[in-house]
Amino acid sequence: MQLLWSVGSGSGGGAGGAKLLGAVVVAAVAVCMAPPSVGIGVELSAQAQEGKRRRVPHMQEATYRRISEVQDLVEAEQYDEAFEKLTSMLESRRYNKNEIAQVHRAIAYIYLEKDNIDKAAEHFEQVLAQMPDISEAMENATLDALSRLYFNQAMILEGEAAKPLFHKSLATIREWMSKVDDPGPVPYHFMASVHFQLGDTEKSLQNMETAVELTLARGDVVKESWWSLLQALHTEQRNWERVAEISEVLVRDYPKRSYWIALASAYGQMNQEKKQLWTLEAAHAGGYLETSSDFSYYGGVLLQNDLPNRAAKQLQAGLDDNLLEHTARNLQLLGQAYQIGKDFDAAIPVFEEAGELAEDGETLARLASLYAMRGEAKECRDTAKKSIDKGGLRRPLGVKITLGTCLFNLHQFRAAQRIFSEVRADARKMQDRATEARIAGQWMKYIDSESKRLEELAKMDR
Repeated sequence: MQLLWSVGSGSGGGAGGAKLLGAVVVAAVAVCMAPPSVGIGVELSAQAQEGKRRRVPHMQEATYRRISEVQDLVEAEQYDEAFEKLTSMLESRRYNKNEIAQVHRAIAYIYLEKDNIDKAAEHFEQVLAQMPDISEAMENATLDALSRLYFNQAMILEGEAAKPLFHKSLATIREWMSKVDDPGPVPYHFMASVHFQLGDTEKSLQNMETAVELTLARGDVVKESWWSLLQALHTEQRNWERVAEISEVLVRDYPKRSYWIALASAYGQMNQEKKQLWTLEAAHAGGYLETSSDFSYYGGVLLQNDLPNRAAKQLQAGLDDNLLEHTARNLQLLGQAYQIGKDFDAAIPVFEEAGELAEDGETLARLASLYAMRGEAKECRDTAKKSIDKGGLRRPLGVKITLGTCLFNLHQFRAAQRIFSEVRADARKMQDRATEARIAGQWMKYIDSESKRLEELAKMDR
């Protein structure tokens, strides 16, 4: 009978659960550890008893029958009866260390069936305490099981309390690896997971790369969860070229929304805008863009690639089909697409709606500038005032200049003069605002001369 238990169960409060890579890595950690094969049965063959290098005491026939009875009880889920038989064997002095080790292993198995990993670990430790009178096969299987049990114990704990157990897990799996001829890629994946929980991304990354390299060298297929963990670790380190390489494998072999987005983002980080766009185009065509953020991201990349009309079409379709949320940010993005594409009639109502939803006055400031550009001075004035009243502006002096310009175009010279006077005074108090101060001063002079010119014209008419 082989042990089947869930590595990582109950790890919701684990030491690394809240780290940057979040649920992606936690899931990968859980998948990485295959359950150890810790059978309750005994080893009777000479090779199993003696191992390759050591001779161990033989198991008596009566001991074998007793443990076989225990195994039958365990298979019938009569754990209390099985436990009673095993503990009575520990109280006797008739058994040698090899037989005692077999008893402790059987007790550890029962505790695992009951999800008591602390007690299971204690009894596996007692198996190793019988060294050197146990076979190498039993020693290696026990080390493998203990490394994972220590990991499970650590995942249940939080913060500093978990670290000693994580380190114990690493030390145990390394000892196991030193005793086997070909450990293969799995223990490297396991160590990558432990190092991640310890916050050592660099060592986690090194071990994960080794795991993938060994798997490929064997001609085997790398599991999706392994690629996903490796991708997440390189993202943490901002190794964008490697993130792109891994994401290319993932979208080819395991196409999912998150991998397409990760690939596009990696290209964006490397300033490969065309590849970023092509990736999103392929993802859109394949139906992998699913969330509101996906569609806004796609629209933004279209704008960055000087495709405002296509951006507007995709964003508008997303809104119409309820795939894109009606948020201030998304509406502003759509308004920008219309504006850059010179479709001002479509841009204005979108900006108006976005401005009402926005918490700050930035969108209204953009709308005021659009009104000014179209020569709609009254709408410009009213919108600029709303923008200033709402606040949260990145360039409040620039919005005031827009307001002053529109007031001037409405021939409200005194109001315009007052606004430009405020701009010049405020700009002189601030660093790096010489441009705004100069513009305001020029407008004040121009308003003065224009006022005088209009007064002279009025006198001539009389």
